[in-house]
Amino acid sequence: MKTSQRFFLIGTALFFFGIIGGFSPYLSWEHRLFKIAIVGTFATIAWILKNSKKQSRRKTGLVVILLLAAAVAYAEPFASDFIFGHHHHHFFCGK
Repeated sequence: MKTSQRFFLIGTALFFFGIIGGFSPYLSWEHRLFKIAIVGTFATIAWILKNSKKQSRRKTGLVVILLLAAAVAYAEPFASDFIFGHHHHHFFCGK
């Protein structure tokens, strides 16, 4: 059972990395590193909340992570533009 939970977390992290455009061949290494840091942070937060001793944290952890991931998916092009001066456009970018 533990292996399937790790597989699900890694698969979800890779899926989110793909959604925010991490697999694009046109990205620079700085952009890709920025995206890896974002996904790694969310995966760590999700893992900590999922393995928490408190039942309320485990229940609300998924909702919090999903809302944060949606916010990052929307704001990531703007943050890349602010940090690096340019960004790769996504289908949801709006810029």
